Amino acid sequence: MITSVERYRKRKKQRLKKDNNEHRNDEVQSLHQYPSVALVELPEELIFSEIITRLPVNSVIRFKSVSKTWNSIISTPHFIKSHLKRTNSNPFVPTSCLFIKSAYYFYILNYAAYDRCPDENYGEKGLTLVKSLSFYDNGVNTFLIGSCNGLVCFGRGNPFADIDYYFHIYNPVMGQFLHVLDPLGNFQGKLIYGFGYVSSKDDYVLLIGGLQRRSYENYVYVYSLRSKDWKKIGTFDEYKFSIFMGGRGVLVNETLHWVRTQVRISNAKCISGFDLSDETFKDVSMPKAFLGSDHFLDFSVSEMGGSLCAWAKDVYGGVEMWSLLQYGVSDSWTKLFKIDMMPDLGNFYGCTENGKVLVQTEEGSLLLADPDQSPTEYISLVKNLGDIEVVSYIQSPVSPFL
Repeated sequence: MITSVERYRKRKKQRLKKDNNEHRNDEVQSLHQYPSVALVELPEELIFSEIITRLPVNSVIRFKSVSKTWNSIISTPHFIKSHLKRTNSNPFVPTSCLFIKSAYYFYILNYAAYDRCPDENYGEKGLTLVKSLSFYDNGVNTFLIGSCNGLVCFGRGNPFADIDYYFHIYNPVMGQFLHVLDPLGNFQGKLIYGFGYVSSKDDYVLLIGGLQRRSYENYVYVYSLRSKDWKKIGTFDEYKFSIFMGGRGVLVNETLHWVRTQVRISNAKCISGFDLSDETFKDVSMPKAFLGSDHFLDFSVSEMGGSLCAWAKDVYGGVEMWSLLQYGVSDSWTKLFKIDMMPDLGNFYGCTENGKVLVQTEEGSLLLADPDQSPTEYISLVKNLGDIEVVSYIQSPVSPFL
């Protein structure tokens, strides 16, 4: 005799079977109705060349964990170059960033996004602390050398050791370091330095120049990330070629640029470059407006939109910015804008899609200036970080040669 419990179980089993059959029929019908949805399978080559290369760096990093094959492909030099190219041309991926050193802390700021998210507090919200970067001495005697394709280069003075300087090349996204020693361990005083990429050699190069204690001569060395070795370029005559205030070179067209003083020509200032490709110093033309003019007090160099720029304060309280539109052609210097002078102007570090210019002040603030407004309108992004160092920065998922 069948109990009520058994009858319940039997009916339940029949209902489940019926539901499963109906669900299977729906799936079959769906396949016939939308065959392309169920049957399409993208080629792996298309996934990596056209899809993943267009994604933000954080998404790419997550895809490295999918499988060993995916990790291997994303780590290849070909994928690195493709992703960097896509990133530079994609307006929805944050490329116009700054890497900032402020006392013991390091930050990344995406300032270009302000045009798409115009909020008066955007800058403070978008200031990201780099948590993976710290030093045992809290960053004392650490200075920024440069940044290129997602790699950031540091120098660190060590006055209490036989080796005066250490150098570090770092990928903030991956948290990876390469440690490099001073080539001879005896640089002293002021240095010139810079960091960049040489496309003809597919190599990243660190340049260090300065006075060596043992010889009392100014030597220039370059370090190759590919070969992991220093190369001595030679010496330069301090009387003919004096780097004005030393410091970081401005990287444009695979060449580092400084303002230099021509000691034997009435201390006149001009622009000098070091070509990382052929490893030679060269003179670079400067705007004719700055030559022998009492109208301008001084001038500095910067990089904006991939072009070498020179800016100067004038005697009437303004600042003019000129851009070398075609590198190597002196007649292509073009006046970009003139803005009202502001207190403690430090330097310029780029511009947004809508033409606002990023300005650093000596008190450690970062502002966006609108040259089209009169008087010039300044929008505060980051306030009072103190004595800061700033380099332009682009995020990259992989660390070549590290």
